[in-house]
Amino acid sequence: MILKRLYEEYDFSIERILLKEYRKLSLSMQEVTILIALFSIYKKRKTFSTLAISRRVEYHSNEIGEIVESLLDKGFLTISLDFKDQKEREVFDLTPTFEKIENLYRLEEAEKEKQIIENDVSNVILKFEQGLGRPLKSYELENIRKWFEEKTYSYDQIIKAIDQAEEKVSIKYVERILTQQPIHKIEIDQDVEDALDEIFKSIK
Repeated sequence: MILKRLYEEYDFSIERILLKEYRKLSLSMQEVTILIALFSIYKKRKTFSTLAISRRVEYHSNEIGEIVESLLDKGFLTISLDFKDQKEREVFDLTPTFEKIENLYRLEEAEKEKQIIENDVSNVILKFEQGLGRPLKSYELENIRKWFEEKTYSYDQIIKAIDQAEEKVSIKYVERILTQQPIHKIEIDQDVEDALDEIFKSIK
C-alpha cells in the first residue's frame, strides 16, 4: 500500500489529505479531528487510549467514545486485543483509512479516464457525421467502438486519418488509412471497457 508506506517511511502528511477530502470520504469534521488525533498517537504507539485522544482534542470522553464507535462502524480503523508482557491491551490499526483514501483516488482517476474517453468518442463521431452529412449507422458506431476498445489506434491517429480522408471520408476509408500506420496495441483496462459499454449504449 503506497500511501501507508509514504506515511510510515517518509512522514507523508495524511492529515492534510483527510482535511481536504473528508466530505468525499463521508466523514464529519468531528470524526476527522479524532482520526487526526489517532494518527498522532499512531506515530508513537498503537495502543488505543481514550485518555491519549482527549489530550489532543477538546471533546469529552463520552463524545470521543461515540465518535470512535462511528469510525469503527464506517471502517476507518480496527481495534483488537493484544498481549504484551503477559498484559492485555487494546491496539488500533489505521490501515483501513489508507485503503479508503487510495480507493477514493482510484475511483476519481477512473472517472477522469471515462470522461476523457467520452469526449474523444463524441468528437470522433461528430467529425464523421460532419464529413458524411448524416448520423452514423449502428455498424459504423461499432467500428468506432472497436477502435477505442482495442486501443489499436490513438485518438490523435483517428482524427488525423479522418482529416486525411477529406471528401472521401467514410469508416472503411479511414480504417484503410489507419491500417497503413504503425500499430502499437495496448491491452485494454476493464474500467475502460465498462466505460465504453456505457457510452455506446447511450448513443444507440
